[in-house]
Amino acid sequence: MKTLPVSKKQLNWINIIFFSLLPVIALTGTVLLCTLKPICWATWILAGTYMTITGLSITAGYHRLFSHKSYQTVWPVRLVLLLFGAGAFQGSALEWCSDHRNHHRYTDTDSDPYSIKKGFWHAHIGWLFRLDTRAYDFANVEDLHADKLIAWQHKHYLKIAIFMGFLLPAGIATLWGDPLGGLIIAGALRMTLNHHFTFAINSIAHTFGKRTYSHEQSARDNWFTALVTYGEGFHNFHHQFPIDYRNGIRPYHFDPTKWLIKTLSWCQLASDLKSVSTHRIIRYRVQTEEFQLISRLTQAGANQLQVNPLQSMTKPILDNIYQALKRMDALEKEYLAVLKQKYDKHHPSKNAYYIQLKSYKAQFKATQQNLKNYLQAWKKALKAYNQLNTNLS
Repeated sequence: MKTLPVSKKQLNWINIIFFSLLPVIALTGTVLLCTLKPICWATWILAGTYMTITGLSITAGYHRLFSHKSYQTVWPVRLVLLLFGAGAFQGSALEWCSDHRNHHRYTDTDSDPYSIKKGFWHAHIGWLFRLDTRAYDFANVEDLHADKLIAWQHKHYLKIAIFMGFLLPAGIATLWGDPLGGLIIAGALRMTLNHHFTFAINSIAHTFGKRTYSHEQSARDNWFTALVTYGEGFHNFHHQFPIDYRNGIRPYHFDPTKWLIKTLSWCQLASDLKSVSTHRIIRYRVQTEEFQLISRLTQAGANQLQVNPLQSMTKPILDNIYQALKRMDALEKEYLAVLKQKYDKHHPSKNAYYIQLKSYKAQFKATQQNLKNYLQAWKKALKAYNQLNTNLS
């Protein structure tokens, strides 16, 4: 399989011209239109609406549905996501997903199409200037190629993209007599902004932010990119748990893509929403916090005499946390195993069955409370580590 569709020798002049001229046309055209006459408010609303729909078609469609299969949805929804995803002008779903799966498989290596290790500019847009489309063999997206809608979109991508990206917004704006505004503002300007918002995930979210769940790859949780990419900015979480339909797991995390997917499920239009268990997320978070704190203290010049007392204090806390998480994993598996016996005619008795389920729930709840107490103790220990780090600084 070819894993490097980025040529080091050839330049992709089509991409260079398109991605260079589009923002010039968008900005110059918008300024000229605003100079000549006030832009109709309906055109600005169309641009904002179209930006949101095409952006969500990339995040909920190309990314979380097709690339990672973090949920399933009905064909009319898939069709809408493919149509408006094409309108974002970021390539066909097949091309986009092939690049993205390679990005996850080879993160931060030479085989990563938009590796941040090759530079901020390369990760942001430079990789597109050397993209060799002839190198695609789509071996890593054979499952998607078998989807008739995705195959149709790939075959007719350019025609669909031009119609959805430029002609449709211009046509809609004709309803209030502003086709040029629809073409430039809801078309070119909207597209330019969404391009660079998406590209920011590959550049900004691999450079700035917090590595909350893994220190082993460059992806970071970055609140700014989450705001402009409909929730994609919780990128360290995503790289650690790519199968999860969520990127922002907290209720207060700005993740409109997650809200859209959840809403579709409430409307019976999406199913099989995949999510990682809370205790698994906690395990990775605590492990990462432990590693980062020790690394900071070491870099700050702390000696073993200073670090050892803190490690002695935190070791039993961490042991308790990991034991509680292990216990929760075991209880969950045992509970699900018993749950499957509900329709087993050989089960001894209905009452015994429900008593057993109730027992597992009680044990799980008690272990969960213990874990909460251990995490509070760990939080206090973190403050002690941070205080030592501050003193050393």
